[in-house]
Amino acid sequence: MAIRWLYNALLAAVSPALVAWLAAQARRGGGARFFTERLGHHSPVAGRPLWIHCASVGEVRTARPLIAAIRARRPELPLLVTTATTTGAAMVERIADNKISHAYLPVDWPGAVRRFVRAVKPMGAVIMETELWPNLLRAVSRQGCPVVLANGRLSRRSVDAAAVARKLQAEALGHVGLVLARSPEDAERFVALGVDRGRLRTLGSLKLASPGGEPPVPKDFGRPFMVAASTHEDEEQRIAKAWAAADGPSWGLLVIVPRHPQRGPGIRQGLSGAGLKVALRSAGEPWEGANVYVADTLGELDEFMAGAALVFVGGSLIPHGGQNVVEPARLGRAVLFGPHMDNFAEETRLLLDAGGARRVTDNGDLVQALRHLLADPDRRLRMGEAAAAAVANARDVAGLYADQVLEWVETTGDPAGSGSAGRAPGR
Repeated sequence: MAIRWLYNALLAAVSPALVAWLAAQARRGGGARFFTERLGHHSPVAGRPLWIHCASVGEVRTARPLIAAIRARRPELPLLVTTATTTGAAMVERIADNKISHAYLPVDWPGAVRRFVRAVKPMGAVIMETELWPNLLRAVSRQGCPVVLANGRLSRRSVDAAAVARKLQAEALGHVGLVLARSPEDAERFVALGVDRGRLRTLGSLKLASPGGEPPVPKDFGRPFMVAASTHEDEEQRIAKAWAAADGPSWGLLVIVPRHPQRGPGIRQGLSGAGLKVALRSAGEPWEGANVYVADTLGELDEFMAGAALVFVGGSLIPHGGQNVVEPARLGRAVLFGPHMDNFAEETRLLLDAGGARRVTDNGDLVQALRHLLADPDRRLRMGEAAAAAVANARDVAGLYADQVLEWVETTGDPAGSGSAGRAPGR
């Protein structure tokens, strides 16, 4: 109770700044719906949907095969997918149909989340990965809605965090009925935060599941190119410098696809100052005479990776935890990444053991890796084949998750939504 009071007091203190930030994001492209729904004002939803929450683009990608598996098993079931970002919303719109709708997740204010739950009346909640919002999960479980954490992951840093942070995580997890962990290491970290082993399953990484659908059409620049995928601030400069030091410009083109497309103009400015010829996709600039092409658009990453000779996975040269390594592996690309891949530990280990990826430790190591791989197409081919085979040999992870989710929701939920069932033990 005390930790919840402290949490809400801190939320109240920062509320003016949060509202101002939400308004600014709405003006930048989120629109009125982004602002009102983030405040908890949602239109009533017909029926009682199964609600799946994905923070942003990466989580939507991860949830996509789970959504497909659920649809295959329960085609009549309405699904509501929430995100906290406009880029995540755009990704949902690409897969939505008359049985899948989208809404923005409210900020974790008690009143906002209660309004959301009253409007949506979900029959079950599937929270992707690490979105542990205490007020939200408490409001949902108190309404008799079973809560499942899917592809659950916790970093060592989360477990070793300050006592207040650990107590908040434990408070949120107390309202989760079933935790589906991606790895044994993650499962043990959930246990360390108080999750009973009886409501914990280890199913493997949902990121290994096939997304289904048609394969992407490879981009073609008329010359070989390398993709730096889902990069973050500071990484573009480091990758471009290593690219130049490895004589990459004489080999082909470096295509940078930033994690946040709005950073594109700033990336171009920074790299142009380093003496590189840079073209910006969103500005319609021609790539023919460029050394570096900044693809600051949404929804094209798979097409760029499908045509690439080599993919460097961003979020890994900085202590961010890495981005998804499975997508380039599934496309048969040789994969490089930096030392910080904690968020994808199981997937990283799988690809390294198969010989489908190489980890670089610092800038100098990245230069050496690029020199070797750019000069050796046969090695790139072998790595790509090994990466694709490793991913293809994974279990039907999406089916396992879908079965667990549906069984838990349908056997522990409160059909009337009256709040008499679906709560986690002891809460």
